Amino acid sequence: MKSNILAFFFTVGSIAMAVLIIWFYNLSDRTAPEMRFVAMDLTYDADTQEKDLLNGVMAYDGKDGDITDRIVVEKTIINEESSSAVVYYAVSDLSGNVTKQSRVFPADLGSFDEQENAIDENMMLPEGFIMESEEGEVVDGQSGEGQETETSTEGKSGEEQN
Repeated sequence: MKSNILAFFFTVGSIAMAVLIIWFYNLSDRTAPEMRFVAMDLTYDADTQEKDLLNGVMAYDGKDGDITDRIVVEKTIINEESSSAVVYYAVSDLSGNVTKQSRVFPADLGSFDEQENAIDENMMLPEGFIMESEEGEVVDGQSGEGQETETSTEGKSGEEQN
C-alpha cells in the first residue's frame, strides 16, 4: 500500500514537472531578430571604416525592440573578379537568437593597391623590432640591414621548439 502511494506521488510530480517545462519553453523567445538595409551609395575602398558599413543597417526584435546598436560586421570579403565587396553582418537579441545577412558593395580595388604600396615604401619599424624578410634575412628596426641572429629556445615547451 505504501509503495502505491509513493508511485502515485512520483507520477503526479513527474506530470507537473513536464507541464512546467512545456509552459516555460513556450514562454521563451525563439524568434530571431529582423535586419533591414536602407539603400545607400557607398563604394568600398581602403578608407572604408566599420561605421560606414553600419550606416543604413537597422535591426528590430519583437521582444527587445530596436537592437540596431547590437549589429556587428563579422567579415568583409573582396571579390577582385567582379570588383565588389561582400560585407557580412550579424545581430543577436537578448535571448541569444541570431540573424546573419550580407550586403554587396562595389569596390575600388585601386585604392587597396595604392595603400599597400604606401605602406611598403614608408614602413618604419619600431626600435628593437625584428622581422624576417622574404629572402630569409633578419631585419632589425634600427639599421634595416640584414644580419644573422641566434634563436633561443629556452623556456619553450617541446611542441613550441619543433
